[in-house]
Amino acid sequence: MVDFLPFRGIRYTPDAGSLPELICPPYDVISDADERALLSRSANNFVRVELSEPTGSVPAERYAGAAATLNAWLAGGVLAADEAPAYYLLRQRFTLGAAALERYALYGALRLEPLGEGVLPHEDTAQGPKEDRLALMEATAANLSPLMMLYRDDSRSIATVRNRTMAHAPAADFTADDGQHYTLWRIDGEEDIGRLASILANERVYVADGHHRYETALVYAAAHPDETAAQHVMTCLIDFDDPGLRILPYNRLLGGLTDSLYEAIARWVREVFVVQALDAPASYGDRLEAMAAEAGAGGPAIVMAGPGDAAYLLTLQDPESLLRMVPSGINVPLHHVEAWVLQEVVLRPLLGPRIERYLTYTHDSAAALAVANGEAQYAFLSKGVPTDLFERIVGDGVRMPRKSTYFWPKLPSGLVARRLTGAV
Repeated sequence: MVDFLPFRGIRYTPDAGSLPELICPPYDVISDADERALLSRSANNFVRVELSEPTGSVPAERYAGAAATLNAWLAGGVLAADEAPAYYLLRQRFTLGAAALERYALYGALRLEPLGEGVLPHEDTAQGPKEDRLALMEATAANLSPLMMLYRDDSRSIATVRNRTMAHAPAADFTADDGQHYTLWRIDGEEDIGRLASILANERVYVADGHHRYETALVYAAAHPDETAAQHVMTCLIDFDDPGLRILPYNRLLGGLTDSLYEAIARWVREVFVVQALDAPASYGDRLEAMAAEAGAGGPAIVMAGPGDAAYLLTLQDPESLLRMVPSGINVPLHHVEAWVLQEVVLRPLLGPRIERYLTYTHDSAAALAVANGEAQYAFLSKGVPTDLFERIVGDGVRMPRKSTYFWPKLPSGLVARRLTGAV
């Protein structure tokens, strides 16, 4: 059901410097402070072309400057395209809490198609990030960072190719400053390329990270119908059964509420939920997030911080009544996703279409500290969406609220890039 092809990856040459000094995170998790730190690492750090997500007015030279840098690096030998098309296998080794984990991702060029059949989205998008990424794509004519998507390999055929590939010397192998270890292999044997393409042709893929960039790529492809490469987008596929696959929570902050709205939320919360005061103050973010995860194992549960340094565990008074609030035609347990419960059951009835005016999102467990410090009025923490629930909901064509998932770790930008001109 999908067309996933090898491509000629653009990669840093040895003359560019040390890879830990050159790669960067994807655009949407690079803060202003992160960007300054990355720029100071190396004149060749990839953030100079990846660019962070803009937070204010955009300088006129922003995108042209990124394109000029990319072209100069290609002309000067900082970056170079591989001679032959390949798939690229990435292993990320990392720690989460006390656990040492590893996760595998397969780079390829995914043929673009409308969302909903072969490529399944799980959340809605916002216009601003798409405008930013489209302007960068038009200027650079390149895929600068890979999308992350999930797939099933029930036959373990892809795993067989992966294991055979790992017996060979890698194309890159290094430890980044954050302690993550990256190993990259090229898969360019004719037999393995043919096998991977044929196996994946029968699969559906689920967008994990990169909805904005996928929709942007669709717009770009329509504007460049004669460019074969532009009809595909660089994507990393990860197996649903990968032991290192982790979906962490996105926490929510509310601010800017009038006194009447603030009090209305407090009243409505007590009508919908059983409210239990916790012995951990709001400033104990990690402990509160752990409490939310533990309570959420038995059904929807949310930790609310506010007012002041107080924190509360929210569990549903009448779980069955929640089923009646799920839109008709949805036959999957959307009501088990805390982000949906919070948005559709608690906030939207009171805030209506203004909901985004008051909401901010963070994956930081210290979100509740913003309430304790007076920087926000409420914080809501929950568990991450379990992978089996994610697959069931998204596989049925249902979208969750924005920022329902935080797939971690992120895929790096700058390890492999791809031109949108010429062949795939």
